[in-house]
Amino acid sequence: MYRIILILLLSVLLMNSSHSVNDNEYFYNIDKEFTEADHDQKKIHSLYLQELNKYKKTNDLKYLLSSKYGEIFLNTESRSKKISLIYELIRINDDHYEYITAACNFFLALELEDTSPKLCLQFLNEAIKIEEKSPIKNFLPHMYHAKGRWYFTHKSYSLARIYFGKALVNFSKRDTMYIASMHNNFALCDMKTGNFDSGIKQTRYAINILKTKKKLTGDEITFMHKMIANLGLFYFYKKDYVTAERYLVKDIDYSKSEQTLSLNGVKKVAKLLSIYQSNKQLDKVKEIILLYRTLLPKTKPLKAKIAICEILVNYYIKNNDIPNVNIYSDLLIKYNNQNAQDISEEIDNVSNVLNGYILKNINQQYDVKIESQKRKNILLVILIVAVIAISVRIIFKIRKKNEAEKNILEEEKSLLESNKENLEKDLQFQQGKIKNLHLNLNLKIETEKAFLENLKKIKRSKNIDAESTVRDLFFKINNLLQIDEKNCDLINESSIENKEFMEKLSNRFSTLTDHELKLCVLYRLNLSSKEVSLLENVTPGSARVYKSKIKSKMKLDKEEDLGIFLNSIK
Repeated sequence: MYRIILILLLSVLLMNSSHSVNDNEYFYNIDKEFTEADHDQKKIHSLYLQELNKYKKTNDLKYLLSSKYGEIFLNTESRSKKISLIYELIRINDDHYEYITAACNFFLALELEDTSPKLCLQFLNEAIKIEEKSPIKNFLPHMYHAKGRWYFTHKSYSLARIYFGKALVNFSKRDTMYIASMHNNFALCDMKTGNFDSGIKQTRYAINILKTKKKLTGDEITFMHKMIANLGLFYFYKKDYVTAERYLVKDIDYSKSEQTLSLNGVKKVAKLLSIYQSNKQLDKVKEIILLYRTLLPKTKPLKAKIAICEILVNYYIKNNDIPNVNIYSDLLIKYNNQNAQDISEEIDNVSNVLNGYILKNINQQYDVKIESQKRKNILLVILIVAVIAISVRIIFKIRKKNEAEKNILEEEKSLLESNKENLEKDLQFQQGKIKNLHLNLNLKIETEKAFLENLKKIKRSKNIDAESTVRDLFFKINNLLQIDEKNCDLINESSIENKEFMEKLSNRFSTLTDHELKLCVLYRLNLSSKEVSLLENVTPGSARVYKSKIKSKMKLDKEEDLGIFLNSIK
């Protein structure tokens, strides 16, 4: 029965484990679909509706989670909304699916990377801990990459290298762009530590990885030009301005074609501007300034706009161009105010979301503690009841056993007392028999003496009445026969006991003859050699010789009492 229950429990556990693994694979495939949709909001919305309809039909938690997961991809513009959705997904999942828990922690880490670095690292570590134990490990290399970037931002370049290395090892060979990115990250660490030659080598290696692909995606082309610009920076720091200009110009040409600049792009163009300014190449300086002015309205990141305005203001101040200084100073103030407002709103929104989550989390933890305490109390009550029940059962069994043992002991005591009485009676009876045997033997001895005296008289006297003498002798012989008959009856009564005794004795002392065994029965009665001789019709001397032989065969000392020894044999 216990085996059947154990097998059923194991089957349930295995089924649950199997379902959990299958569901995690389902989320992996859904994530892949949302990721491959890239920024195609129509396709993402279609996938979201697909999962939502599945939930409405089945009411399965899995589909509710997958639909909420899709909502995160639909709300990429508003960080606070995205964070709120991620927290909501964490709450609904409640650690039910490891894939969702790991993904949400990772997404939160990415969203809080700029505004709350410590909290970012906390979520990142939690995500890595879960993902390292997972059989799928979809996010693990990206998590290592993010942690390496966190250490890079906080100027821990040796630790950054370690995690970039871990990411590189875990990326698939098909992840060409990510592999190239890790080598580019190694190069950036070299740039920060002043190892420019190694940085150039790593950057060229990363560029060659992308060049091996037959067809590059838009993101891969953009990344390729970023790395080309990085080569320009390396040569700039090496003060090889000619080579630096060659690579930086390529990045500018690409920015012109894209009609936008990133913050890093602005900084790289600024390096080229400083080269032209130091070489007094005023025409090229004006080209760069014109490029900044042209791309400023089309550039989206506020920080990039602010950086462009700062460069333009500094340029026009140096050239004493007051009207343009005023124009771009006003724009700079406008963008800074807007950026400050955005940051303030972002912080407020994130703080509100975090505070709301913390309050929910505290309430959940409190509810969990109450529920846990209830479970503990129930378990404690069950345990106490079980202990009491077991104790009562044990006490009942012990009492029942004690009563049974008491009854058995009383019965045994009664039986022993009865046996004792019977044995005492039997002993008294046997002692009486032995006493009668002794009396009969003494009587026989006296009769034999009288018989012998009569024979002596007949022999001595010549004139004796023959008839009277014969009658007297006949009377004595008859008495002897009667005594023998009494003795024989006494011996026959205990013949069964004697037979058993003789068998035990024979088994123990195999050298004893049948006659010696018979004599042992008599010696057991503590009869003297003379008494034995009368019963066996042998001389007392012969009886003593037999006794010595028996003791010798039994290996008894001469002083040892044969009767006591024989009575000790049970």
